[in-house]
Amino acid sequence: MRRVAAVCALVLALCVSACGQSDTDRLRAQAREKAQQIEQRVRDRVKEVLADLQKRIPQAQRTDPSVRSGGQTGRNTIDSFLSNVAQSVDGYWTKTLTANGLQQPVVNIDWIPPGLVHRTACGNAGADAAFYCPGDDTIYVAQEFASALWKGVVRGLPGERAGYGHAAGDFGVAYVVAHEYAHNIQNELGIFQRVTGPSAEPLELQADCMAGLWGNSVYRQHLLQPGDVQEAINTALAVGDFETGSAQHHGTPEQRRDAWVLGFHSGDPSVCGRYVPLG
Repeated sequence: MRRVAAVCALVLALCVSACGQSDTDRLRAQAREKAQQIEQRVRDRVKEVLADLQKRIPQAQRTDPSVRSGGQTGRNTIDSFLSNVAQSVDGYWTKTLTANGLQQPVVNIDWIPPGLVHRTACGNAGADAAFYCPGDDTIYVAQEFASALWKGVVRGLPGERAGYGHAAGDFGVAYVVAHEYAHNIQNELGIFQRVTGPSAEPLELQADCMAGLWGNSVYRQHLLQPGDVQEAINTALAVGDFETGSAQHHGTPEQRRDAWVLGFHSGDPSVCGRYVPLG
């Protein structure tokens, strides 16, 4: 999309000196049409990728809800699952960044126990917390929220209210953790400082794309279970919103799904630079 913007700017600049007003309007219309064609090709490619994933990756018949949220020690407790996912995501980004001559990522993690509210540099974090706070460099995810998401009983997600997706399953939870960890990477790489637009959408879509990169690494290790990819896609759809005029707009359901699929299908971190430049 940056290439399209550059082409549009060049065409309009030439038009000012060599064209009449009617030619200017015509060239603007042609530039808009060209941009729409490129965007449509991206949408068509995502549809092809989704169809291919459905063929290659078996679908889940049901979502296993056997997870507790009490902070207990054990294989099926939500806090231990969150920690395992965070360790896997951290391993991916450590390998990726250090292989490119960058420092190993560092971040704090707080899996908020049920019934508690923790103070953060970004405000209070309670039972529905799932965010990264750059002020104290910490990922906050409430165990109650993660457990409810796993079980598929989270209520009030904007995309899901509008009929898009359904947030459920262990890989739906993993998607959330990978997305929030991606915000830490953005912070460490100075990407936050490069976004000056009216909404958080570019950063959020890039974080979705980066979460897809981790998903790709897990897939290449043959660690995905039947239905995992669909759980991530459905959760991405469910958390999308249509508040395009809000500073907290994170992207529409389809935009969020497409961003995750882009990262998952490619496995190449550079593709996520289409949302915000990586360097």
